[in-house]
Amino acid sequence: MQQINIDVIDIPKYIPDFLSISYSKIPNAGLGIFANRDIQKGTFLGNYMGEIIEDFDSYELNDYCFDSIHINKNTTFIIDGFDIDKSNFARFLNCCYNKDVQNVLAIRYTNKDTNNIFENRIGNKIDIDGYIFLYAKRNILQGEELLYDYGEQYREKLNIKM
Repeated sequence: MQQINIDVIDIPKYIPDFLSISYSKIPNAGLGIFANRDIQKGTFLGNYMGEIIEDFDSYELNDYCFDSIHINKNTTFIIDGFDIDKSNFARFLNCCYNKDVQNVLAIRYTNKDTNNIFENRIGNKIDIDGYIFLYAKRNILQGEELLYDYGEQYREKLNIKM
């Protein structure tokens, strides 16, 4: 897998130049993310960004919420990508409707052996414990929409059978 670019990992407006946002061909899906060129399996696509919600007992969940875990703190939290000013392009990735078309893999960073604090070139310190990283699960062709499995609960909401 490709190395993560720590200089752009926390920039809300960042989108790699090999991706673009356009209307999805999936009925009622709205916008989606598409490949501007062929993308090789294992390519780092970016991370899922949003507001970090740690006290979510009374929080109103939406379709842009991604559950995660701080391994070192032994706590759970939500990454809420609803607010476009606090999120990035990953909020526009759509749910695959069939396992055969899933081409993105979401991986949660968990490493109990390090402090998970990284400093990028401009001096910002970033704790990536629990961050969600997105990789090409297979080779993706130019023009193809990027899709990943949101999980059973979301598939049930959309009435998607896998």
